[in-house]
Amino acid sequence: MSTGRKFSTAPGMKIGGDVEIAVICVALLWGVFFLNLILPFDLRIYGVRPRSISGLPGLLFAPFLHSGARHLISNSLALAPLLFFSLAYSRKLTLEAVILITLIGGGGIWLFGKSHTVHIGASGVIFGLIGYMLAIGLFRRDLLALIVSLAVASYYGWALSSLFVVLPEVSWTGHFFGFAAGVFAAWLTRQG
Repeated sequence: MSTGRKFSTAPGMKIGGDVEIAVICVALLWGVFFLNLILPFDLRIYGVRPRSISGLPGLLFAPFLHSGARHLISNSLALAPLLFFSLAYSRKLTLEAVILITLIGGGGIWLFGKSHTVHIGASGVIFGLIGYMLAIGLFRRDLLALIVSLAVASYYGWALSSLFVVLPEVSWTGHFFGFAAGVFAAWLTRQG
């Protein structure tokens, strides 16, 4: 007789554990931040460095690296609720989407980012999750996905305007390619 809890992989709002997973993911970002403070070298060199072979590991590491506490706080406040709602919709689809967003969005930065720069931070994943959750309502065509899309549009819609603004010290390419990768992830996972 099994006493283990079964989790459905089908989309549907199930809250158990999703808050904890979102908090653990954000805590991991903070752990890397504090680790970087005590190490004798700077982990931020492992961000995405466009068109540099040595910058390819940044596709995986960049989302965990932040320029300072202010950068990390703003990303934490945006990432936690996005992760929670995406996980509550579907853990399986969220995992697939985050992997696609990280690799495809990071690949866009690597291909098209400004030369001689290092791109770090979780904002590409944040914009990717925004794009993903906005687009699932269009591609999945079910009521819950549409409700999620409308909720994200009403809460995070203002952030989309930053996709058209280039600011110094902000990775516009990270935001743009993260968002585009999220929309693509929604299309790829539409049948999942």
